Amino acid sequence: MVELSTKYMGMDLRNPLIVASSGLVNSLEGVEKCAESGAGAVVLKSLFEEQIEADTKELMEHIWLNGHTEAFDYVRGMGMSLGPSDYLKLIEDVKKKVTIPVIASLNCVSAKWWVDYAKQIENTGADALELNISVMPSDPNRVSEEIEKQYYDIVEGVRRHINIPIAVKIGPFFTSIARMARELYRRGVSALVLFNRFYQLDIDVDSIKLVGGNPLSSPKEMNLPLRWIALLSGRIECDFAASTGVHNGIDAIKMILAGAKAVQICSVLYQNGVEQIGRVQKEMEDWMKGHNFESLSDFRGILSQEESDKSELYERLQYIKALSGKKD
Repeated sequence: MVELSTKYMGMDLRNPLIVASSGLVNSLEGVEKCAESGAGAVVLKSLFEEQIEADTKELMEHIWLNGHTEAFDYVRGMGMSLGPSDYLKLIEDVKKKVTIPVIASLNCVSAKWWVDYAKQIENTGADALELNISVMPSDPNRVSEEIEKQYYDIVEGVRRHINIPIAVKIGPFFTSIARMARELYRRGVSALVLFNRFYQLDIDVDSIKLVGGNPLSSPKEMNLPLRWIALLSGRIECDFAASTGVHNGIDAIKMILAGAKAVQICSVLYQNGVEQIGRVQKEMEDWMKGHNFESLSDFRGILSQEESDKSELYERLQYIKALSGKKD
């Protein structure tokens, strides 16, 4: 008998398989399906900053304020309280129906909205909060410190006002991911989710227009989070969850070997149905039995850089192989 249970952000999960924030978990029925299929936890579909701002603007277009700042602030506040009402109701309904941890998600680019919402989310019963901070560092006039401060401001603002664990889902576009991870941990982040897969774009050469790229990840994309979890696990004290490219049980095992506490899956569930959760779990169990591991803690992180006496393999492996002529 093998045991897949794990702790993630202090929460007890029956297994490390978390359904990532997506349309699969934007309804009570969707969450129940995922729970019945064996998910260890779910991250509800994100509430987007733009949604809230749009709700507030729509309200303001129908109210004459005549320059009164108090009235202006009141209406903005009213928009903020009405905007996430359906989201809060979803959290409330889901918590009554499933026993697995329910992680709320806020997709944000600034600090201005999120403190009040985070508090409401906590009061409604969410077990944890994942901040999906979607800042694309594309402006050549912004220095890296300014972008990093944007993350810190959001995290610090939310952390001061809620007590439930906070995870931050980040992209890979930092000058120093290791330093960023350490600083986010110091500001009260319990887990980092590596990595945010920004919306893809493509070009239609017939119409000569920008079009959406493939919204689903491929297994080839798992190498980036795999490397960084292996590099940071044991060196940064927060938990790590792998995201992007995990499609089967062996992918999940690789992430655990690198040091991940949990693994988020999404694209493969769109492709094969939520029943894939059970298949991934079975593949993990079979691998563990074949290698005589009884629990995840028996092998978690044993292939991280922190546990290795060959640290160069984690940073310059491709160059070493090229120079030595080795192919494996």
